[in-house]
Amino acid sequence: MYNVKLNYSLIFLCALILGACSENNESLRKSIYALDANMLSTGNYVIIPNQGCEGCISHAEAFVKKNIANSDSIRYIFTRIQSIKLLKIKLGNEIMSSRKMLLDTANTIEYPDKKNDIYPMIVTVHNHRITNITYQSPDSNGLTELLSGK
Repeated sequence: MYNVKLNYSLIFLCALILGACSENNESLRKSIYALDANMLSTGNYVIIPNQGCEGCISHAEAFVKKNIANSDSIRYIFTRIQSIKLLKIKLGNEIMSSRKMLLDTANTIEYPDKKNDIYPMIVTVHNHRITNITYQSPDSNGLTELLSGK
């Protein structure tokens, strides 16, 4: 009887931990879906905060300008936007009107890892589920890895 209670306790604890871990990504997935009703079933979302690590954000903006036409399996979400007009000046009308560009004007995107919320985030989706999250930061070159398929 004692072993049965212990087994149920372990199963409950594991379910609680797994549920808590997936809940963060589920919230992010729901935010992405709210912005992109035709959410990629498999692909990547590059989420770029308009405030944070200036060099990393500038690098991500240049990446968007250079690579937006290269892949249909990558979409770009700009969040924490200070000025849409300024963003349009930086990126240009053609990029801003692309179906691959999404603007999170309500700031619904929340980073699962709060200490990285100043960096562009690369979210990998497979079968409509988030399978990986990486960052473009001084310690990580997530955008280069994105192009190389890692």
